[in-house]
Amino acid sequence: MEALARELRLLDGQLRSADLAAGPPLDVASLRVLLAPVAPPPVAGNGSAPGPRWPLASDEAWSAWRADGSWHATYWVAEWPRLEVGPDFLAPLLLSGGRRAVSLTMAPVAPGRAAREAVAARTADLADEELRSRAGFVPTARRRREADGVTRREAELADGHAELRFSGYVTVSAPSRAALEEACAEAEHAAQASHLEVRRLYGRQAEAFTWTLPLGRGLT
Repeated sequence: MEALARELRLLDGQLRSADLAAGPPLDVASLRVLLAPVAPPPVAGNGSAPGPRWPLASDEAWSAWRADGSWHATYWVAEWPRLEVGPDFLAPLLLSGGRRAVSLTMAPVAPGRAAREAVAARTADLADEELRSRAGFVPTARRRREADGVTRREAELADGHAELRFSGYVTVSAPSRAALEEACAEAEHAAQASHLEVRRLYGRQAEAFTWTLPLGRGLT
């Protein structure tokens, strides 16, 4: 508990230094509400009393997960924008209609490991470019952009910037299976408008749903 309290104080200081105003840590009741996959119904006979915070029953299908009366489908963000975008590039996905939860899970990479991986990526890129040149392949714009990204990553690490692993997920929710498919089509269109490529996590929907809860999951 002492270590946890110390980490919370450090996190609060870092948030304040970034001009972010953070409230107090959530208590047990608030955390239960935040983690509930569906809105709890009231207890019979007492309209003001909250019902159970977790679904009474659930069922995982190949492409969706059902919890009580709600259906959910989770996507993985497979490709982030390759072109220059503004700070509001996620607005189509976040602000359009429908019930969606969008999460971004991040974890720092040790400086030594990040430097080794950057050098390995740079070496592999140069070797691949030499082989392609010998075989007579013409460099494509996508290859040049990838090579520029590797060079920029190495330069940023040399300048002292930290590297982070990250992964993004989108969960779409609806009251029925038919409504879910309609909502998924709208979400996929909104993701395209945000210059994202999303892939539905077939066969892992129950597990993937937890990756859009505030649990810090989704990185391997």
